[in-house]
Amino acid sequence: MPAIRRTLVVSAGALIAAAVVILPASTGLAAERIPMLSYDFTGLVSSAPSAQDIPAEASAPVAPVQTEAKLDEASVTCLAKVVRHEAANQPRSGQVAVAQTLVNRMKVGGRFGSTICEVANQPGQYFNTHAYRPAKDETWEAAVDVARDTLSGEEDEVVPGATFYRASYAAPTTFFRSLQRVAAVGDHVFYR
Repeated sequence: MPAIRRTLVVSAGALIAAAVVILPASTGLAAERIPMLSYDFTGLVSSAPSAQDIPAEASAPVAPVQTEAKLDEASVTCLAKVVRHEAANQPRSGQVAVAQTLVNRMKVGGRFGSTICEVANQPGQYFNTHAYRPAKDETWEAAVDVARDTLSGEEDEVVPGATFYRASYAAPTTFFRSLQRVAAVGDHVFYR
């Protein structure tokens, strides 16, 4: 069975990739495709361009890529309010765990909400963050730091994938027994 073979070699910096297209000539469909494959591939493989080959506008300095997105202050505030209200008496890891639970809920979206404030203000889950006016003391500053670090991804995952938690002093309800336990941190037990 005769075959038509075409090889395409493309240079992309130091990477050279080869692709081989093999079509059987015995089928009418392949015969119809043959004209589409009659490209001239000469000259596609070249050495790295020299400085004189690069246009002046391409070699101009490029602005550095912004690696850290500006945090939404409303999200920081909503998350900090939940962290302070729910975990102000916990070690930092316990505060981060609570914050990560809200972020995980936001990532899931849908039933929890697509923003941190929607998650924090979901009926029956936390409390009314709009009405909560915490004192602007050192516990508030710690909660804001936790919120910023968690939202920017600077914190290590303490409770990977956890979307629920309960107080460790309370016996788990049927709902929590149906979930997978992730960790116990401070006075809370976290689940997904």
